[in-house]
Amino acid sequence: MDPNKVRIIRNPGIRETYTLPEIYDIAFSYRDVPAEVDFLCEAAQKHLGRKLTSAIELACGPAYHTREMARRRLIADGLDLEPQMAAYARRLITKEQLQAEIMQGDMRSFRSRKQYDLGYLLLASFAQLESNQDILDFFDCAADLLVDRGVLIIETAHPRDFYEDETTIVEKSWTITKGDITVETNWGGDNQQYDPLTEVDDIVVSFTVTTPDGVTRYEFPDRYRRCSFQTFKALVKLSGRFKIVDLFGAFDTSVPFSTEPRSWRFIPVLQKIG
Repeated sequence: MDPNKVRIIRNPGIRETYTLPEIYDIAFSYRDVPAEVDFLCEAAQKHLGRKLTSAIELACGPAYHTREMARRRLIADGLDLEPQMAAYARRLITKEQLQAEIMQGDMRSFRSRKQYDLGYLLLASFAQLESNQDILDFFDCAADLLVDRGVLIIETAHPRDFYEDETTIVEKSWTITKGDITVETNWGGDNQQYDPLTEVDDIVVSFTVTTPDGVTRYEFPDRYRRCSFQTFKALVKLSGRFKIVDLFGAFDTSVPFSTEPRSWRFIPVLQKIG
């Protein structure tokens, strides 16, 4: 790739990564969504004590998992803060002739009359809750969206990924091609500044998009909280809304959360109190 022929678009706004839903969709299409939904259903049903019937995907993006849940004839809805992403997810649902509702709103303050058996928050979305109060507000929002003893599952970075050394497992850059479009993603790997007082990383996310018309790199500032395991446990207890009932290290119920290499994510399962 000749850097002199790359058109660079720098976006000044935080979280504007999600204003390019088609590109984001390609970038994250590597996920094994059916297997992840299998895990979500199994983990939730263990603590519900019955079959899962309804779920809401918080910060749903293109609604990968919402759509898979809908294919399984579950009541499946999604919530996303970015209007363009929510609209894109609705178009996909319409195209696939699925029954699901995508709502636009903030996962710290959104309220609905609907209640669900399961709420889930995946990828880096939990890390976008930058302060302790943001996390507590999120727990309140999620609890209000769940039935009594409903289940909340969070997937986020393993705490070891907060330390840049040989123990880091997750790749911060990858390339996906779909049709004649190639998207090279760099999720802060080349530009990351950490504030030890706020525990927040300021990063630059980039999508380098190659099409028959040329190459364009989109760059976006973003911010992510490093929430340690001990802090997470303390905030769950402080919220008074949930208790931790399981901890996994992958989308696999046979992989407990640990420091072992196969435990590469932090996936706590919470149950609503009351």
